Amino acid sequence: MWYKFLVVSFCLLLNQAHTQVGTGQWRMHLSSLNCFDVAIGNGTVLGALTKGVIEYDIESGEKNMLNRVNKLSDIDVSALTFDPSSNSFFIGYKTGNIDQYLEDGTVINIPAIKLAQILGSKEVFQLKAHNGLLYASAPFGVVVINIAKQEVKDTYYPNGSATPIIRTAFLNDSIFCLTNTGLFKSNLSNPLLADQSQWTQDARVPLPTGGKYTEIETYGDSLFIVYKLDLSGDSLMRLYGSEFKSSYCNACQFEIGSLKLIENDLYFNTFGAIVQIQNGTINEILSVDNSNYINCVKYNNKYFIADLYTGLVEYNNPNNTSFISIPGPARDRFYSVNSFSNKIVVGSTTLDPVVINYTNTGAYILEDEEWAHVDNTQTLLQGLDHWSISNGTINPLDKNEIYLSSYSPEPLQRVVNNQVVEVINPSNSPLTFTSLGNDMVCLSDVKFDAKGNLWVLNAYSNNPLKVRKTDGSWVSMNTGSESKNTYVSDLEIDYNGNIWFAISNVGVMGFNYNETIDNTADDNFKILRQGEGLGNLPSKVVNAIGIDFDNEIWIGTDEGFVVLYNSEGLFSASGVTDASEILIDFEGNVEVFLNNTAINDIKIDGGNRKWIGTSNTGIYCLSQDGQTIVANYTAENSPLISNTIYDMDFNHTSGELFIVTSIGLVSLRTDATYEDSDYANTIVFPNPVKPEYVGPITIQGIRYNSDVKITDVAGNLVYKTTSNGGTATWNGKTLDGNDVPGGVYLIWTATNEKFTGKNKQVGKVVVIR
Repeated sequence: MWYKFLVVSFCLLLNQAHTQVGTGQWRMHLSSLNCFDVAIGNGTVLGALTKGVIEYDIESGEKNMLNRVNKLSDIDVSALTFDPSSNSFFIGYKTGNIDQYLEDGTVINIPAIKLAQILGSKEVFQLKAHNGLLYASAPFGVVVINIAKQEVKDTYYPNGSATPIIRTAFLNDSIFCLTNTGLFKSNLSNPLLADQSQWTQDARVPLPTGGKYTEIETYGDSLFIVYKLDLSGDSLMRLYGSEFKSSYCNACQFEIGSLKLIENDLYFNTFGAIVQIQNGTINEILSVDNSNYINCVKYNNKYFIADLYTGLVEYNNPNNTSFISIPGPARDRFYSVNSFSNKIVVGSTTLDPVVINYTNTGAYILEDEEWAHVDNTQTLLQGLDHWSISNGTINPLDKNEIYLSSYSPEPLQRVVNNQVVEVINPSNSPLTFTSLGNDMVCLSDVKFDAKGNLWVLNAYSNNPLKVRKTDGSWVSMNTGSESKNTYVSDLEIDYNGNIWFAISNVGVMGFNYNETIDNTADDNFKILRQGEGLGNLPSKVVNAIGIDFDNEIWIGTDEGFVVLYNSEGLFSASGVTDASEILIDFEGNVEVFLNNTAINDIKIDGGNRKWIGTSNTGIYCLSQDGQTIVANYTAENSPLISNTIYDMDFNHTSGELFIVTSIGLVSLRTDATYEDSDYANTIVFPNPVKPEYVGPITIQGIRYNSDVKITDVAGNLVYKTTSNGGTATWNGKTLDGNDVPGGVYLIWTATNEKFTGKNKQVGKVVVIR
């Protein structure tokens, strides 16, 4: 057809950000800098990461990230191997799950261990392929899997599950199972290996004193075992005949990360070095400072190395080393997320009101699909007592300026273009140390208002609410006795400039400064509490505050949520306005929605819908009025990796919702964005729509809540809908549910509000059938 050859120049409007993920699609944001295992086969290298696997095609150089969202069946990777007999990789997890990754990219899940009725840990410590069988070492024993059938053949309990089996090895006709405290053996051909009595503890390997055994590998006619001492270096022991003695490395300077047989030579990895044992001779292949090599494989004289610091490394020679990485955060630690104008800032450290977290993982910044890392290696932070970055906020007047807050003696950093340019503490600001006497400053939240003023919650202080104005001067606000010297959190600013925050075990404070920051005499504040006439909160433990386009205040607690509809009326002389519960008709019964459910976050999308993150039931999306459940995403029914949600925020430019969960950071590109009232950046994607595409066609960058019509080139109506904020979607079907034929389709909009009703053509889309 002629339209197949149509040059659609408007397709070039799609930028890289829009090609990353389609509407309704998920992605997981992983660090590729922490690689602990590596395997090779079929010209492909897999590197095991803490939350996924990096895949590298050696010939083409193509890289992919495999994770729970896009391919794998689980999250926490613990083991990795390649089986030549089936030309497939096997991936083990801490849950006991196992995936078989086939050459064609198919993943077959083998969940037998995960589903087994076994108390305690089921972590897969090692996967070892041998003669068509896969041996999975686990805390309770060894699970033997028939690779061809993808099913469990047998389970061995060499020591009666007394101590975990961490590694398995084979020599001649024997099978050996290593624990931290000894070695067990039996005849591999014995059909009764499930019986503990068929196993014996190898008396040649003594009980360790002041250390433990960690690795075992067959080399020639011997077994080599790593003995890790607590107070000195590791030893590489050789078990040959009746002898068990140190060989090649006695009390090595650094710990031995792994043993591996590669091309008939034995390799072991230490801190920054790869060592080869070839025909009884020890050779140092390479040594690199500030690296932590833990495993390696070899391919055509190239080494692919798992490094705990820099990820998957390709080594050709001392002058040719490359890092195989995929853009992502520097580490897999997340606590908070905030966004503005296509920019995301993620705080990495959990903020606890009692226990101080001394980690130095910093903050991550995402813009235009590029990640930056701000941590204590920055010049201005050198030598300072600084840690625990928990929150960040982006200046709406200059998105290159970010403030990061923490619970430490140096609690606030001003960051410009990803560089710390100012460190703010009690010596150069009104910020105060906590009343707890720990010589720390607890900044529990920071937010910019629309005018570029920075509002700060300085917990455990006499004046917990402070503001740094655009001229750099500070003002401390008086928020009453109940907020003094206690924990305050969850700072939000409404569309009238009022400040809202939670007071620990009290409720929610609304603070009105009457648009005069410097004049504190005219300030007004009220507190919403439990009890009718006092605020009607379901609990005094407030975890979340969200503000919608109607300036209604959505308040989440550990026992449900309520809505304060008349937020401005709270500050009137008449007194406290009660918040209201949301009632939803569920299976014919009217119920209080999410009653007694812990709410951890509430965010509003570009269509004024409410997204509610809970502590154990995932995420709910409610309609604009909160009366209808639009969606419920859980780990069971969607790619959401955990039902425990810490924090969320929207990139309102693209509609992507970033979600901090208890085990990682994921995002979902929703079907709602902020409006573009001028239609200056309207895009349609995918465009063209190819025959194999399954999913919505998205029209983005239109007016808020527009009527959208799709017509053919002759003007015949094909489909109509209403946008969520500035985004509308079309399923590629007619109004009666049939697939549209191939051709060019025109997109028209007319806003439902503040518009004359005149239709405006905003785009075209080519559908190829």
